[in-house]
Amino acid sequence: MKSCLKLYGPKIASALAVLEKMVEDIREDATMSRIVVTTDPSMDLMTKQMISDGAQKLGEYDFVIEWRVAPTSKSLIKLVKKIDQVMAPTGCRYTITTCE
Repeated sequence: MKSCLKLYGPKIASALAVLEKMVEDIREDATMSRIVVTTDPSMDLMTKQMISDGAQKLGEYDFVIEWRVAPTSKSLIKLVKKIDQVMAPTGCRYTITTCE
């Protein structure tokens, strides 16, 4: 599954940068926790689901977060809250669509 974001200015470049950092941080947090608890290093502790990647895209959407397993509605809400948090300083608005 994928969560696809369409960004609306201002500061789209800043928004892309913080989204990339957010995905990187999620991966790093999960990797560090592996030292304490045996889990998959790509386990997203913020959503309790596995995220395989997050990248900028050209086309209909500006940024896509790829899930390794189908997220629950609770996991999607947690992801949206995290996105809201990291996007707030940029002033950039977005829409998110999750689909297969």
